Amino acid sequence: MRITQNNFYNTFINDQQSIKEQLNRLNQQISSGTKIKYGYEDPQVFAETLRLDYEETTLNQAVDASTDAQNFANNIDSVMFQFTDALTRFKTLLIQAANGSNADANYYAISNELKSLKEHFVNLGNSSINGRYLFSGNKLDVKPLDEKGNYYGNGEELKAVVGAGVEVPYNIPGKDLFFGEDNNVNRSVMTNVALVKKDGSGPVSMDTTLEEITGPGSDYEFTVSGRKSDGTIFQQTIDTLTSGSSVADLLNEIKTAYGDQVDVSLVNGYIQLRDKREGNSLLDFHMVGSYADENNNPQSIDFVKSNGVSGETYADNVPFEKLGGNRFRGNMPQIVLENQSFATNATKLSDTTKVDLAGKSITISVNGTDSTFSIDNTTTFGQLFEEIKNAVNNQTGKPVEAAIDHNGRIKVSSEGLSSFSLSENSAPPVLLFNTNDALTVDDPKHDFFASIDAAIEAVENGLLYPDGKSDALARNPGIENAIARIDHVISHVDKEHTKIGAMSNSLKYAVERNETLKINVQTLRSDILDTDIGEASMKLSQLSLNFQAMMATVAKVQNLSLVNYI
Repeated sequence: MRITQNNFYNTFINDQQSIKEQLNRLNQQISSGTKIKYGYEDPQVFAETLRLDYEETTLNQAVDASTDAQNFANNIDSVMFQFTDALTRFKTLLIQAANGSNADANYYAISNELKSLKEHFVNLGNSSINGRYLFSGNKLDVKPLDEKGNYYGNGEELKAVVGAGVEVPYNIPGKDLFFGEDNNVNRSVMTNVALVKKDGSGPVSMDTTLEEITGPGSDYEFTVSGRKSDGTIFQQTIDTLTSGSSVADLLNEIKTAYGDQVDVSLVNGYIQLRDKREGNSLLDFHMVGSYADENNNPQSIDFVKSNGVSGETYADNVPFEKLGGNRFRGNMPQIVLENQSFATNATKLSDTTKVDLAGKSITISVNGTDSTFSIDNTTTFGQLFEEIKNAVNNQTGKPVEAAIDHNGRIKVSSEGLSSFSLSENSAPPVLLFNTNDALTVDDPKHDFFASIDAAIEAVENGLLYPDGKSDALARNPGIENAIARIDHVISHVDKEHTKIGAMSNSLKYAVERNETLKINVQTLRSDILDTDIGEASMKLSQLSLNFQAMMATVAKVQNLSLVNYI
C-alpha cells in the first residue's frame, strides 16, 4: 500500500480528533462529576439512571407521605392521652357522686364539672391540625361534633402509601372512637323497678319470699318476654311459684325461660340479666307479675316501666320516644342476626328475626291514625321507610324523614308529627321497634356521648339506681350503672389508643425503611452515573501523554517530506 503525504495527513487529523474527543469527554466527566451529559452518549447508563431517578422520586414521595401521616397519627396519639385523663377524672367524679351521703348541692357541683368535661370531650373530638380534623374519618374539612356530641364525620380510614402496593392507615375515625363495637363485652340489662319488702325494711335479698314482697297472696303468675341471645323473640308464663317461693326461685325460672343463655342476678333489689355470649347485642327482657291478695283481689307486680306506658304487657306498639320538636325515635336497634351489624336501607326485615315473615303485617300509627303495611321475607327497611313516609305525609302534609340512626334505631321526623308508633301485629311480636323493656347497663355496641349524657343526667338528679316510678328519669340507668358504662368507654378509648400507637410505629418504620432504600438507590445511581475521579484522572494523564507523543512524532515525520530535499 502506497502511503502518500495526503494519507499521512488524514490519519494524523483523525487520530488527533479522536484523542481530543476523548480528552474533552474525560474533562467533562471530571468537571461535571457524571459519566454522561446526554442520553446518546451511553444509552444503557442513561436508561439505568432514569429508572433509578424514578425509584428515588417514588421513595422521596413515600418518605414525605409517611412523615406527614406519622405527624398526623402522633397528634391523634396526643389527643387520645387527653381523652383518657379526662375520662379518668369523669369516673372519679361519678364515684364521688355514688356516695349516698351527698347533699343536693354536691350533686349540683359534681354535675357542673361533668358538663364541663363533656365540653372538653367535644373540643378534643374537634381537634384539627393544619385545617384537617383528626376524627372526621376522610371528611377532613368537616367539623365532626356539634356541642351536643352529635357526629357528622364518617368511619373511613386515611391511608398513606408507603411503598409499592403498601398502604398504612394513620387515623382513628370518629365513628370508631365515639361508637364502635367491642366483641369482648357482654350485654347486660336491668329492671328499673326495685323489689322491696312490704314492711318497708328495704330491698329484697335472694332469700326473700314472694309473700314478704306482696303480703299474703296466691295464684302467682309471671310473664317473661323478650329476645334471647340467638335472636328468638319469645313470651313465657311462669305459674309454678307460690307465696313461699324465694326471689332466688324466681330468678332461676327467668334463667330457665332464656334457655340458660343468660346469668340472672339481684342488684340492690333490681333484676339484672347478663348475656353469656360476648359481643352479642340481641338480649332483651321484660317481665310483669300478678297475684291475688288476701281478699282475692287481683294485684300486679311491676318490674319495668317507661314513661306513659303500662307495664302489663310486652309489645312493640309502645309510642316512639319524642326527642324534641317533631322528632321521634324507637329504642330497639335493628340488628342483622348473622353478623350483629346494624341494618341499612337495603337490609331485609327478615334478616333481623328468626321467624318467617310471610303473611305478617306492620301497623304504622301517626297522630293516633293507624295504617297497615303487609310484609314478607323480601321486604327491606328502605321499603318500610317509604311506607312510613307516605303514612306520615298523609297526616301532616309535610316532608318526612325516616331512617336508621348510628345506633341502629329507627327515627322519624316531620313538621306536624305529634305521636308515632310502629308495631308488628303478631302476639308476641316477631319484629321489635320500640318496647317497654329493661334498661341497658352495658352493651358491646358503644356510644360515647350517650353514656356521658346518661351519667350527667343521673348525677344532676341524684339518681343512684334506676327509678321507673319517675316519668322523666324512667329510662336512666342511675349513677351506679353509669360507672359501669364509663368503664366500658374508658376501655374502648384505650383500645383505640393502642391502634394509633401501632399505626405510628408502622409509619416510623416505613420512614426508616424508605430512607434506607433511598440511600441504596442513590449509591447504586452513583456507581452507574458518577465519574470515578481517580480512574478518569489516570486516563486523562495517559491520553495527554499519548497526545503529546503523537504531536512530537508528527513533527519529526513532517521533516522527512520531499520538500525538505528540493
